Amino acid sequence: MSNVFKNDPKDRKRRFLRGLNYLLGLNYSSLEDKITPLSWFSSRVKSPAFRNNLANIYGLEFTSDELKKLIDERITTGEFTEKYCEAIYRDRGNVDLNTLIGSSMLDGAIDLREMDKALKYGLKGFEWCDVLEGLCSCGAWH
Repeated sequence: MSNVFKNDPKDRKRRFLRGLNYLLGLNYSSLEDKITPLSWFSSRVKSPAFRNNLANIYGLEFTSDELKKLIDERITTGEFTEKYCEAIYRDRGNVDLNTLIGSSMLDGAIDLREMDKALKYGLKGFEWCDVLEGLCSCGAWH
């Protein structure tokens, strides 16, 4: 495993960055790139689909103007990660498998579609991480 970020002992920033780069359309070998400015993906970042993905996957909501400002400031994917990865971990609380299952119950049974809708923390391989700690659907123990 590469050390993309200093001071990232739990691999949180790396997973967040991989997910962000995946949403931006980078290929597998570029998922850990943190030096590319968002302005490189200007048309994709400005699209409603990207804004919806940020909201539905990471729980990060931006207006078009806010994203335009980030593009104009030439913020990189790494800087975006440094700023917003911390926010999702801070704001979401302690989500473990039991919490995830509890929020995915429908008529007394686990609804996998609801579980898939849970907010994510990042990408490991090609699987989205859906818990802060413990067993995760990405196959890791966080």
